[in-house]
Amino acid sequence: MIIVLLSLVTLLFFVNPEELVRKIGVRNEYILAFVVSFFGGFSAGGSFSFIGLLITLVAGGLHPISLGVIAGISLAIGDTLMFYIGSQGRQLVEGDWDKKIAKIAKIFEKRAWLKKLTPLIAYLYMGFLPLPNDILILFLAAIKYPPRKMNCIIIAGDITFALMITLLAAKGITLFA
Repeated sequence: MIIVLLSLVTLLFFVNPEELVRKIGVRNEYILAFVVSFFGGFSAGGSFSFIGLLITLVAGGLHPISLGVIAGISLAIGDTLMFYIGSQGRQLVEGDWDKKIAKIAKIFEKRAWLKKLTPLIAYLYMGFLPLPNDILILFLAAIKYPPRKMNCIIIAGDITFALMITLLAAKGITLFA
């Protein structure tokens, strides 16, 4: 991971974003953003490369709204897959962890206000904080949060986050250019 990050920093030091987009091509850049976004949600380190790539591609001249929507949809697909895998993996948890998860799930069931606020809190976390989504997604999968509600939260949050990154990058570039 450190080698990949150092290689990326070194590459971007010697090659500016416009030149990178020109060499790879705009169509390939959207495909690259889709692939990196899909895998960017699978690990905490992936989110930093995802954000860095979006900023680099916007700096290279790609349309921020198109890039944000494509990256957000791809990130949502990856996060939805993670939620599904987490939901299925919940059956494999046994012993003390199962008891702890069941205890937390009961807290959510007993407190109606917490149950009602969960979608809003999850959306705000996923849409506006540059933190990995995996912890939240796996936690909600473990307590058996309804998949239909979770899919809406994931899609809205991930698209909001990707658009926020690309639009802020575009505005930042125009401020400093």
